[in-house]
Amino acid sequence: MKIFLVGPMGSGKSKIGKLLSSKLNLNLFDIDREIEAKFEKTIVDIFAMEGEESFRKKEISFLSEINQIEDAVVSTGGGIIEASVNRDLLKKEKYVVFLNASVESQFQATKDKTKRPLLNNENPRQVLESLYERRLELYKSVSNLELSPDLLSNEDIVKKIINFLNV
Repeated sequence: MKIFLVGPMGSGKSKIGKLLSSKLNLNLFDIDREIEAKFEKTIVDIFAMEGEESFRKKEISFLSEINQIEDAVVSTGGGIIEASVNRDLLKKEKYVVFLNASVESQFQATKDKTKRPLLNNENPRQVLESLYERRLELYKSVSNLELSPDLLSNEDIVKKIINFLNV
């Protein structure tokens, strides 16, 4: 069984991924962390040195590689759904969970902008709003379960995902 977590930055994908993988006794693949480990650079450094396009290519490659694995929880980056090849792959998956966090909760969760290259400008809230508006329908188009971290605790989200999986 493979479960993909999608949603905007600051929606809790990494935290939920850790809890869910522990409960289900599955490996966790956090794509951002995997990229950082392989290239021995932070996401911020990759953006700064190589640009967003280079990072997105790495993301495409990792999602494709991880897709070959049978049993795992996969925490994706917020922008993974920007690439049509990634959306096509995710649409074929049985378990894709969209963590639909409000812009306000994203803003609160991403106050440490040093780890968020897309928020390194004067108005991070406006960037979050713009990204959310642009990506909302894309997240919905690939997912088959939508949960709100604004309304549910991390533990409740994990319980709902497990119920959805029917395990």
